[in-house]
Amino acid sequence: MVRKLSLLLLLLLTIAAMLSTVCLAAGKVIDEDFSCKGVMLGDSEGILQSKWGESLYDKIAVKQGVKVRTYVYKDRSEVSVAVADGRVVDFTVDMEKYVARNNVRQGATKFWLEKIYGKKQRQFLDGDYYLIYNRENHPHQHLLLKVDAGDGHLLDLRITGLPLNEAERAAMREEGDPILQESDADDTGFMNIDMSSLPQDDTVRLEGLGR
Repeated sequence: MVRKLSLLLLLLLTIAAMLSTVCLAAGKVIDEDFSCKGVMLGDSEGILQSKWGESLYDKIAVKQGVKVRTYVYKDRSEVSVAVADGRVVDFTVDMEKYVARNNVRQGATKFWLEKIYGKKQRQFLDGDYYLIYNRENHPHQHLLLKVDAGDGHLLDLRITGLPLNEAERAAMREEGDPILQESDADDTGFMNIDMSSLPQDDTVRLEGLGR
């Protein structure tokens, strides 16, 4: 009887350990994280219109060095399409209402963000802290999580295929990315990344550059 109880206890402990390992497994970004309401970065303007319907209005602007047409919707979401090739390149959402994968929403804790997306060193952009994730095999597509400077909870979320700085823009141009064909070099509006707190190692690359 004692032997059976010991075996049962051992089995329960093994199961508990396995469940703990699964629960604490490092998160990872997936393709879904680079989409919004059924539309992916890189999708055509036609797909956007079929999935999102008619916008309230649209406007032409140069955004981070790329000429885009931005559609504004009644839920305060905005989607930008590159004028040069008609591809979706940027999503801006209303964080008071938006819910991402696995219930990630405004106020999500640092622990939950790391559990879903994986650990990242935060970076300083335009006066705020961000966690920046890149889509696998698409190094210039980014998930930007704006986080609190103190406890790291989520403040805002943006999904973008626009270059984050001049270096990335130059790399995209060298690669022949068509979204830069109609760019306006005099109005870049890049997000300025402070790299001073990052390891000074030649192998470090931000936003997928150098892959």
